[in-house]
Amino acid sequence: MEAVLAVVGKVAVILVLILVGYLVTRRRMLTERGASEVTTLLIKLVTPCVIINSFLGSADRLGAYELLMAVALPVLWMGIALGLSLLCFRKEPEERQKVLRFATLFSNTGFMGIPLVQGIVGDTGVIYASFGVVVFNILCWTYGYSMMSGGAKMNLKTLLLNPGVIGLAFGLPIYFLGLKLPAVVSEPLGLLADLNTPLAMLVIGTYIAGADLHSFMSDMAVYRVSFLRLIAAPLIYLVLLLVIQPGETLFVSTMVQAATPVAANTVLFAVQYKRDSELASKLVAVSTVLSIITIPVLTIAAQMLCK
Repeated sequence: MEAVLAVVGKVAVILVLILVGYLVTRRRMLTERGASEVTTLLIKLVTPCVIINSFLGSADRLGAYELLMAVALPVLWMGIALGLSLLCFRKEPEERQKVLRFATLFSNTGFMGIPLVQGIVGDTGVIYASFGVVVFNILCWTYGYSMMSGGAKMNLKTLLLNPGVIGLAFGLPIYFLGLKLPAVVSEPLGLLADLNTPLAMLVIGTYIAGADLHSFMSDMAVYRVSFLRLIAAPLIYLVLLLVIQPGETLFVSTMVQAATPVAANTVLFAVQYKRDSELASKLVAVSTVLSIITIPVLTIAAQMLCK
C-alpha cells in the first residue's frame, strides 16, 4: 500500500505543476514565446546539470556485473519501445508520426523516474536509475535528435556538444573517480538541476492551454501511444526481466523507470524543432494521468514477481 501511495503522490505532484502552467498561461503570465525561451534554457543549461547532479554524492560503487546490467537493461527496455514505435503509426502523416514515435520510445525516466525510484526503492535504486538517465540521454540526443530535427546529420560537433553528451562528459568522471566537488560548485549545480521538473511541467501546461481540449478526447492516436508506453512495452520488459533475474533492487528500479509516461522531452523537442507541440502536450498530459493507475500496478507486480 505504501508503494501505491508513493507512486500516486509523485504523479499527483507532476499533474499539479502542469495545472499551474495551464493556469498561468490562461492568465497571460506566461506566453508562448516565454515558454519557447524556457524550453531552450531547459535543454541547453538545465539538462546537463541534471545529468551531472545525478552522479554526485553516490557513495556506493557498482561492481562490474551490476554496472553492466545497469546500462544493458535500459538499452533493452528502450529497444522494446523503439520496436513498437516503428511498427505502429505507419498510416499517420509524417509530421505526427515523428512525435508519436518519439513519445512511444522515450519515457519520463528522469523527471518522474528518479523521484519514484527513490521513494519506492531508496538511494541504491537512484544509482541504478542514474544510468537509465544516461542511456536515455544518449539515445535522445542521437536517434531522437535526428528524428525530430528532420533527419539532420549528426556531425561531430553536434554529437559532442549536445547537452546530453556534455552532461555525461562531466558526470561520468565524477562518478567513477569518486570526486567530491566543493559546495560552491555542487550547490548551484543541484539548484539548477532542481529546476528541471517544475519548469518542464510549466511548459507542458502552457501548450495544453493553447490546445483544443475537445481533441484530447477525440485523438485516438494519443491513447494508442499511452497503451504502448504504459502497458505494452513495460509488460514485454517485465517478462524479459523474469528471465534475466537481475536482482531485486535493480529489477524494481528499472521497471519503475520503464513504466513511466511519455517524456517531457517530447514537448521540449517538438517546440525546439517546430513539430506538433499541441500533440506532444496531449501525449504527455494524457499518459501522465493514466499512469496514476498503471505505474502502481506494474510496480507492485515487479515487487511480487522478483521475489
